[in-house]
Amino acid sequence: MKLFCTVATILGITLALVPAAAHAQNFDLQPGLTRAQFKDFAGEVGSVLRFRQLGDPAPLGKGNVDVGLQFANTPFEDAVPRVVGRVGLTDRVDVGAWGGFNTGANWGLAGIDTNVALLRQGPGGPVTVSLRPSLTSLIGPSDVWVGNASIDISVTRAIRNFSPYVGVATTASAAVERSNNVDLDPAVTEGSLAYAGVSYRWRALVASAEVEKGTFVSYGFRLGTRF
Repeated sequence: MKLFCTVATILGITLALVPAAAHAQNFDLQPGLTRAQFKDFAGEVGSVLRFRQLGDPAPLGKGNVDVGLQFANTPFEDAVPRVVGRVGLTDRVDVGAWGGFNTGANWGLAGIDTNVALLRQGPGGPVTVSLRPSLTSLIGPSDVWVGNASIDISVTRAIRNFSPYVGVATTASAAVERSNNVDLDPAVTEGSLAYAGVSYRWRALVASAEVEKGTFVSYGFRLGTRF
């Protein structure tokens, strides 16, 4: 029952964002936009869409749940808080979803990820090593669609209530224009990044802070609960 309710809640939050942003017009492509500028745009928006780890990658455990809010600085003035939820499918595999909606700029995002523990801290190893693929889509603007796909590999070690972690990721973003103002081919950007962070757990409360270095340096914070 807990698993069903959690999945239903996560999906409900994500799906609720879609109709709310259906008429967004914030990303208006202007005449004169060049292919190079459109490619830069794809990379900048893709960095905002990327489903950040923002927490230690240790698996939750079958049937366990983690729900929280993420905040991070962006290349834009607007910083959209993201609602994030994860549930443990097995002792080694978690699935998650996230979403956010910028009411001021009238755009949103929604994404999914899977966290797979390749090695778990314990008698079999001193650290946890995880592989995490993720997908996120921009929702709302009628002029353009942007999506991001990333694959993370991260390492963590729990030390009492603290879990420091480091990771690297390869990431790709794609943008497709749907505007009457320009006629541009789809743009694709690829890159890599590295990040480091720490999570602190006190009872059901979990707080995480992270710095990520990719195209630009980004700082993030997450506050949530785990049960």
